[in-house]
Amino acid sequence: MAEETDDNKTEIRNSAFIPLGMNFVKEIAKELMPEAERKGLSDFMRIIRLLFHFEYLESRDKLKRNFDIVTAHQDDNEALIDVMKESKMTPSEFLDVSVNFVSDFCTLSADANFSLLTQKEWELAKAEDFMFTLPCDIAWDKFDKELLGTFLKQNPALSEGLTQFADAALMFKRGNGVAKAKGMFIMEKVEMFLEMCIMEPLLAIVGRPKTVFASLGGVGKKRTAMFKKDGAGKGLIEEERHDVTVIERRTLRRLLPNPLAILKNLFKTMELQEPTFKEVVLLYRMAKPVEDRQAGPGGVGPLILKSFHDIPMADLEMIFPEVNVTVKFKDMLINVTLAIIAIITFLWTLMTGGWTKEVITLISVLGGKVAQSVTALMAAQTRYTGMMAKELQAKSANSQTGMLMHLMESMEDQECKEMILSYAVLAANGKSMTLKEIDAKCEYELYDRFRLKIDFDVEGAMVKLLREGLVEQRAGVLYTATPLKKALKRLDTKWDNLFDYRDDGGATKADDAAMQLEAARKARYQTVEATLREQLANTDAERAAAVGKLKGQQEEIAKRIKLLEDAMSSYKWRTG
Repeated sequence: MAEETDDNKTEIRNSAFIPLGMNFVKEIAKELMPEAERKGLSDFMRIIRLLFHFEYLESRDKLKRNFDIVTAHQDDNEALIDVMKESKMTPSEFLDVSVNFVSDFCTLSADANFSLLTQKEWELAKAEDFMFTLPCDIAWDKFDKELLGTFLKQNPALSEGLTQFADAALMFKRGNGVAKAKGMFIMEKVEMFLEMCIMEPLLAIVGRPKTVFASLGGVGKKRTAMFKKDGAGKGLIEEERHDVTVIERRTLRRLLPNPLAILKNLFKTMELQEPTFKEVVLLYRMAKPVEDRQAGPGGVGPLILKSFHDIPMADLEMIFPEVNVTVKFKDMLINVTLAIIAIITFLWTLMTGGWTKEVITLISVLGGKVAQSVTALMAAQTRYTGMMAKELQAKSANSQTGMLMHLMESMEDQECKEMILSYAVLAANGKSMTLKEIDAKCEYELYDRFRLKIDFDVEGAMVKLLREGLVEQRAGVLYTATPLKKALKRLDTKWDNLFDYRDDGGATKADDAAMQLEAARKARYQTVEATLREQLANTDAERAAAVGKLKGQQEEIAKRIKLLEDAMSSYKWRTG
C-alpha cells in the first residue's frame, strides 16, 4: 500500500451497479465460453432469467399491493378507499402497511445495488457548490417523520451513518459519473469574491464560520494506491483498482481559493468537474395532504417516490421538495447598501435641518431605489425558483408507479447479470477459483470491454448459484462451475417441477402414455404369473390323482399274482 497526497482528489467508492443492457452482458458471457457451448449457454441464461422472475412474483405483487394501499387517498382511488373503509382500517394499521412497504422498498433497492446517502455525503453537498449556486433552505417541518421514524426504530442497524434528516426522507443512489462545465463564470466569480471579502469574515466574527471544503470518507488528502510486482518480477507497478474511482474535484472555490486568485482569473475560461450520482431516488411522506387531495388515515399526507439522474454530489440539495430559494448575497448586499445610504441621508437631514429641495429630491430618489430594489429582490427570487424548476425538470426521471416498476425490473436484471457473468467466468476458467479471483475477473471483463469500474457483488452471485446447484464449493474457499449440460438439466428439472399439474398434450401426454403402458405391462405380467401358478397347482393335483389310481391298480395286480402263485404250488405235474 502507498499513500498519495492531493487536496482536490477524492476516492469515490464504486457501486455494484452494472450500467449495461442485458444483451451486452450476454455477449461477454458467450465470448468467454467455447464455441461448442454457446448455444447451451444461451438456454442457460434464458432459464435463469425466467426462474428468477418467477421466484420474485409474490414479492413484486406484495410490494405493488402495499403501494396501492398507501397511495390510494392521494391518487383518489375510490374503489380501494371504499375497501379500506369497509375493512375499517385504522391509522395504526395503515402505518403498519406503510412501514412494511418502506421495508420492502429498501430491500428491493439494495438488491438493485442502490445504497443510502450518508451524513458525510450530505455534508459535502451543503459545503460546496458546483453549478447549482442558488441559496436555499429545506422546510423539514413540512415532512412527515412518523413513518420513517418508526421504520428506523425497527431497523436500528440501518440508521447508523445515515443523514440527520433520515426520519423525514430517504435518499438512495447508485452509479458514479463526472459532470463537466466550461466557461468564464464571471457573475459567479463576482459573487464568490463578495462572499470571501464580506460575508465570510462577518460569519467568522459572530462565531458561525462557513464550511468551505468537504471530503468523502476522509480521503480527500490521502489517497491509497495498491501495488503488485510486474510480469518480469523486476519492480512494482500500480494495480488498477475497480472498487474505487479517483476523481479530481474542480469547483470554482477549489480553483480560486482566495480573492486575489479570483481577480487574476476573472476573465479566464475555467474548466470545472464534479463527481455525480448516476441515479438518485427520493422517498418521503408529507406531513399534510396536498390541496384538492384526500388525506390518508390519521390525516397523513402523500407518499412520494421520485428519481433523478446525473446529480452532482455538491448539488444534491436541489432535488428536495419544499425548498425555499432566497436571494443571492450580491443582490442582498446591493439592497442593504441602498437602504443604509437612504437612512443615513435622512438622519443627516434631520440633524442639520437642511430640508432643501435638492435633499428632498435625493431622499425621494433613494426611497424609490429602495422600493425598486425590494421589487427586484422579489423578482430575483421568482427567477431563481424558475431556474431551479427548469434544472430539476432536466434531471427528473420516473416517479411513483413508474419509478417502482423501473426499480423492480432493474433489480431482476442486476441479479441475473451477476449470476450469468459469474458462472461464465467460472465455467470458462475450467478449474476452481476463489471469490477474490472471480470478483477480479468479472471486474476486469467489464473494464476491458466497456471501461466500467464496478465493485462487483461476487458474494451475492455465488450464494444464488450455489442455491441452484450451478456452482460447487470445494475446500471451503474454492468454487467450481457445474458442467453446462448438468447445469441445464438441473434448471430444466426445476422449471418442469414448478407445478405438479399436467395437461393432455405435448411431452406430458407422451410421458403419461408411457407410464400407463408400463403399468399395463406390469398388470399383464402379474395376471400371467397368477394364471401359471393356478395351472401348475391344478396339474399337480391331477398328477397326484393319477399316481394314486395307478398305485391302486398296481396293488390289485400284485394281489392277483399272489393268489395265482399259491394255486400253482399245490398242483402236481404229470411226467412220463
